[in-house]
Amino acid sequence: MKKTFYLGLVTLFMIQSMMSQSFFETASKNEWEGKGELLGSTASFRMNWEPILEGKFFRLSFQNQRDQSKEYIFRAMGVYQPNSDDTFTGTWFDSGGFSFPIKGSFSENELVVYWGTPETEEGKTIYTINEGGSVSVRDYVLKDGKLIQFGKASYEKQ
Repeated sequence: MKKTFYLGLVTLFMIQSMMSQSFFETASKNEWEGKGELLGSTASFRMNWEPILEGKFFRLSFQNQRDQSKEYIFRAMGVYQPNSDDTFTGTWFDSGGFSFPIKGSFSENELVVYWGTPETEEGKTIYTINEGGSVSVRDYVLKDGKLIQFGKASYEKQ
């Protein structure tokens, strides 16, 4: 009887851990390609999420390219440190020469990122894992106290 109870308990914990992956685990270890809009132009996007340093951090490697300016590719990297309370902190680095703090919250299917500083630029990015496994991303910049959308994309696993 005790063996059956413990086996059932172990099975329940295993099922819960498989079902309750965070956004980071779900998005990780996949190459993602996206299409969307950036600053009013059509654009292509790539992202790759991966656990680093024994899974204590996650790294996002990112790039976008506006269709009208094929010669310029914007590249960036973010390092995210998830906390046990479904929040995270981290740092963003990009090919424009900017580096700024990031923070926010995550769930199984969503990552909400607040980025920047008042001295540089501030904004918000929302990543959503949709039914069927695609990822939608919406980017906003803070302008005159309001969040203005400047980008959106839909990504598929490659």
